[in-house]
Amino acid sequence: MDHALLGKIIGNLLRKRRMELNYTQLDVCKAASISQGQLSRIENGLRIPSLALLLNICKKLNWNLNIGDITKFLSDDKSSEEKEENKENAEKEGSTEDGEDAEEPV
Repeated sequence: MDHALLGKIIGNLLRKRRMELNYTQLDVCKAASISQGQLSRIENGLRIPSLALLLNICKKLNWNLNIGDITKFLSDDKSSEEKEENKENAEKEGSTEDGEDAEEPV
């Protein structure tokens, strides 16, 4: 698995769980003994935490991260990308070759 993709997955899953619990970043940071900047970089996929830090954060979030969570994220993310791609294709098909919008039938 790509390093950047793994960071994105971990970060998004942690942020989602934190927000489900209505915790602020500061709440998690105090419990995990890390800076808010560090957590922000993790949640934004710019840093992958060590296993010890990840376990510490998960403990604060009362969450057992598992492979199923990662798989679900990947399928949700792929589905989201496909929807966006279909939308872009539909918008392109609605325009003529010279870039002007096609007229709709009356």
